[in-house]
Amino acid sequence: MLTPALVSLLIGLALAQRFKVLSLIPVILLTLLFALTAEVSAANAAWTSALTAADAIAGLQVGYLLGIGLRQLTLIARAHRLRAVSRLLPSQRRAP
Repeated sequence: MLTPALVSLLIGLALAQRFKVLSLIPVILLTLLFALTAEVSAANAAWTSALTAADAIAGLQVGYLLGIGLRQLTLIARAHRLRAVSRLLPSQRRAP
């Protein structure tokens, strides 16, 4: 159960870097389909299959939230760096 959650977490992190939150809907449906197919082919109990699917979907959503936070921190750091550089540029110019 831990492996699907961790893989879903990483997929969520990657999705957050490029896509909006509505892209999670088809990915959640695909995750549900893959998790249930894998569990049924392994002939596990129904509650185990449902729990694994729920873990994978929760991992996907948590990964997306972490990815959004990472993207925001990156944008804030970039804006701060650009602001610092723009303050330095006028003072470095030489008068002709």
